[in-house]
Amino acid sequence: MEFNSGFNVFEKRGCQMLYESGDEILDELLAGGFHHELIYLLYGDKRIITDILLNTAVYSFKDENFEKKVAFVDGNNRFNPYYISKLAVRLNLSPTRVLEHFVIARAFTFEQMVELLEHKIKKLENLKIILISGITSLWPDYEKPTFEELLKAIHGIKKTILRSNPLIIMTAPLNEYSKIKPKGGKYLQHFGSVLILITDEERYIEYKLVQHPSMPENILKKWKPRDPKKKIPLKNTTLDEWI
Repeated sequence: MEFNSGFNVFEKRGCQMLYESGDEILDELLAGGFHHELIYLLYGDKRIITDILLNTAVYSFKDENFEKKVAFVDGNNRFNPYYISKLAVRLNLSPTRVLEHFVIARAFTFEQMVELLEHKIKKLENLKIILISGITSLWPDYEKPTFEELLKAIHGIKKTILRSNPLIIMTAPLNEYSKIKPKGGKYLQHFGSVLILITDEERYIEYKLVQHPSMPENILKKWKPRDPKKKIPLKNTTLDEWI
């Protein structure tokens, strides 16, 4: 073991792979996007942070071949293949190939979420990104056994990092007893290298960088248009249109 200069560490981090989120404001807040060697926790508005996960996954195939896969652990039941296909088409990617490179598992109880993270994901191979949607969305209570189960899940994620070193992005709801903390307590907060709170206000979406190992706290806002464009509903769109 040898000592290294702080500048060399800085240069090394600067060369790490960056993954765009597809959200200009968030990428600006993170100085370009998600750094591969950091663990991210996004919490707040469920719809927005889930879209960020899906966007990041699809954007990760934009300038790469399809050698590695993305694992999506869904505790919010919000994975949408139509959304993925539509975004892939917009980026001139094959929707079929993108969807083929997603590995998806859904959790419907907190026990299932813990089982997936403690035992299942470490068996997966050839991963570049692991997306954990709603790691504590199914949180049953604030009793000691619940926190112990969360620690087991975190331990499983750490084993996966040692095995394949993927980018880890987690999402969680806001703690119902706090305006600034995620549900899951200090264990979840301390596990995340970077904490970002995203809230949907009436006139804007606020992105707050709560914690980062090398950047100060910061807040950016995305102002909403006064007359938002109407979204085309996907409920009558068949997947065959995108594949």
